[in-house]
Amino acid sequence: MAAMHVRPTRGSDERGEAAVVWCLLVACLLLPLAGVSVDLWHAISVQRRLQSAAEDAAVAAASAVDIARYREAGCVSLAPVVAAQMARQALARQSLGASSSADIVVSPGGATVSVTLEQPVQLTLLRIVDGGRPILVAASAVARANPTSGSPQCGP
Repeated sequence: MAAMHVRPTRGSDERGEAAVVWCLLVACLLLPLAGVSVDLWHAISVQRRLQSAAEDAAVAAASAVDIARYREAGCVSLAPVVAAQMARQALARQSLGASSSADIVVSPGGATVSVTLEQPVQLTLLRIVDGGRPILVAASAVARANPTSGSPQCGP
């Protein structure tokens, strides 16, 4: 009896199916990774913009020296109302968007001013995973009223 050689038909060749399945699996794994990286860089970009704006506002507010107290006591301190107003003006010049919030605090005695900014960041590709909730990005900066040489600061 002669050995029979059976030739596979064209439809039963499975050599390419494994490559297709492997490529689909890799694509399914890379999509969430791409989503994380895009959303992470967006949040980092917003945080850098907020940090820059907070530092600018704090430095602007630190220049609001209380002139009357300086003339009276000879020491440098901030005028709280003027410092907060100057910080708000510096923030208004930034392109932060309407959803950002600012907290401006002048310390008791007027030695320092603190500016804290918060802004929600909407996720793009990972919106499916977290249900569409934004993440909150924050930045803060502190500046001190800078006395000139020979002029002490008031209070602590």
